[in-house]
Amino acid sequence: MISLSGSEDAYSALVEKGAEGWIHGLVAFAVFEEQRFEWMRHIELKSGCLPSDEQIREWYEQQPVSALIRARETANTMLSEHVQATLKMPRDGSIGRKATFASSLDSSQLRSSGADHSPTRSAASRILWDSSRSKAAMIAAELALGPRPKR
Repeated sequence: MISLSGSEDAYSALVEKGAEGWIHGLVAFAVFEEQRFEWMRHIELKSGCLPSDEQIREWYEQQPVSALIRARETANTMLSEHVQATLKMPRDGSIGRKATFASSLDSSQLRSSGADHSPTRSAASRILWDSSRSKAAMIAAELALGPRPKR
């Protein structure tokens, strides 16, 4: 049985020790961490404050192996849908491509200097520029947009 005490253990189980490959593991890790974020929002709404470090550690310890399995299955579904959507994309020879994880994003525009300084950046672009964001959010944004822009 896998025993988790924090996000590092979840990362190790899903990415480093996952047999499906690192991209699949990163998406599964993002899915798993999203569950923690939702739990933390629930606690904050219920009690008026975020859970303590001890409560977060207890949340990880209470996660059954099936939670990791569900995260892997969800990642598999997401990646399969991504591949299918990519295969259906028109091949018009344009340089920029639409990111299929966030279909309204044009990755060539997001990486241009004009978009980097825009106050109306997309959510994924803002995540890449916000160094306080979680590892899972950064990974998901990088999968959607490509490598983090240089500052």
